[in-house]
Amino acid sequence: MEGKNNSKLNSSGRGISNNSQKLCFCKTLTFKLSVSLIVLFIIIFFITTVILINQNRRQVLEIVEKNIIRTGDIIKRSTRYSMLLNRREDVYQIIKTIGTEPEVSGIKVYNKLGIIKFADEDSLINKNADLTSAECSPCHSIQNPKLYLTTDERIRIFTNEKGERIIGLIIPIENEKECSSSLCHAHSEDQRILGVIDVQMSLASVDNIMQRNKNSLILHSILITLIISIFSGVFIWLMVHKRVKALIKGTKELSRGNYDYRIDLKSCDELGELSKDFNIMADNLKKALEEIKALNENLNIKVKEKTQQLKEIYSHVNQIERIASLGKLSATVAHELNNPLEGILTYSKLIIKKLNNNLNDEDKKKIIQYLELIASESERCGNIVKNLLLFSRSSETNIAPNDLISILERSLMLINHHLQLHNIQLVKDFCCRYLEFDCDKNQIQQALVAILINAIEAMPEGGTLTVKVNCENNFVYIRITDTGVGIPQENINKIFEPFFSTKAGGKGTGLGLSVVYGIVKQHQGKIEVQSEVNKGTTVTLIFPKKLVAEMG
Repeated sequence: MEGKNNSKLNSSGRGISNNSQKLCFCKTLTFKLSVSLIVLFIIIFFITTVILINQNRRQVLEIVEKNIIRTGDIIKRSTRYSMLLNRREDVYQIIKTIGTEPEVSGIKVYNKLGIIKFADEDSLINKNADLTSAECSPCHSIQNPKLYLTTDERIRIFTNEKGERIIGLIIPIENEKECSSSLCHAHSEDQRILGVIDVQMSLASVDNIMQRNKNSLILHSILITLIISIFSGVFIWLMVHKRVKALIKGTKELSRGNYDYRIDLKSCDELGELSKDFNIMADNLKKALEEIKALNENLNIKVKEKTQQLKEIYSHVNQIERIASLGKLSATVAHELNNPLEGILTYSKLIIKKLNNNLNDEDKKKIIQYLELIASESERCGNIVKNLLLFSRSSETNIAPNDLISILERSLMLINHHLQLHNIQLVKDFCCRYLEFDCDKNQIQQALVAILINAIEAMPEGGTLTVKVNCENNFVYIRITDTGVGIPQENINKIFEPFFSTKAGGKGTGLGLSVVYGIVKQHQGKIEVQSEVNKGTTVTLIFPKKLVAEMG
């Protein structure tokens, strides 16, 4: 039993080992954790990069707006004095000079009628402004023009015909006290706005700088993400993957039955605690296995002892049933012996009487006949006693080729006088004259006699006992049928239980059919019972045909 348990444990371990395929790296915890961190870093740096790019764009635009506002203020202040003195040439030169600056795209001065009076390009002077244009629409897009504009309303960004972005600033020229009181100007004091200065600056260089900053920021974000991802992957590999792999190896070794394997992880984190618990579990499993082995050894010894005791008990029960059956046969045997013994006694007296007288030839012949009868009856008595001794003898199981038909005939001879006493008619239906059967003939005879006696006792008022032997579908069937009282259906499944008996008054031991059941099973056979109350019972013994060789 211990060997079987160990083999089961080993085979179980091998099954686990064979079923546990090598885990693909893409399915490992290290890969999943690394990918999750890399995706998280990418999302974080992407959001951070977008925020920084937008923030940089706003800051640069703020600087550009401040720059164009300062440029506009410079133009307004530079031309103010010349305008008060009506020095148009000075104003023109100032605007022309500032217009040549690299970032300045254009400068125009409109009067109150929307006519360009000064510009950095001569071709634009004295042209009327389109009130729906970008520079005029902030004030003239509604029916009543605005007198004052906010800084955001005065600044606009648009794209010129070259595809460059341009930022424009509208600077109103207010009617100051010096303007209205100047001798060269004919402006009334109630006129608030005299004209506007439109300053335009190119954003091409600014856009280039912002694009370079954007590219640089994206590149640095990618590099930082890559560096952090590599560092995180290496960290996870060293701190998680290797230690988890050690734990996996430990569980596989344990599943293969290597209970001496221990995991050496000296750390104070969760994995270290897990390795300590694993080692404790392995120690407990090893102790439990040793205890199981010790219990198995003790159990094997106890099983052997109990098996031997059961064999002895079964042998004892078998012998008890033999004795019980022998007791049932005793009356029949006594009657069987009485008849031939009376004949022997009678013919012996006749021989003595004849010998006392003078013998003639006829008397000699009669004496010879009497002696032959005495020899025949003596042989008959010997056969009865011999069969009775064979039946009652207790011996070890001896499986050997035997004639099944002869065993049946001997069994029927033992219960023959029972049949006569109970007025029972015997019907024999054998498929052949000889059936070779590997069996213990004494045990088979014991089983048949027990069944036949039960059948006779079931017919106290007489009846018919049919014994049929035939071969069907690779099996040999022995059917013993009586026309007796039958067995109730609720008791059919109990009749093979030890000490169960349906006989009244405690006449039965309840061991007969249980012994029969054991004998049939020992010969790889089956026993079936069909019964109907007050109609009779059929007991069928079924043996594999491979054990039987039919002859004749």
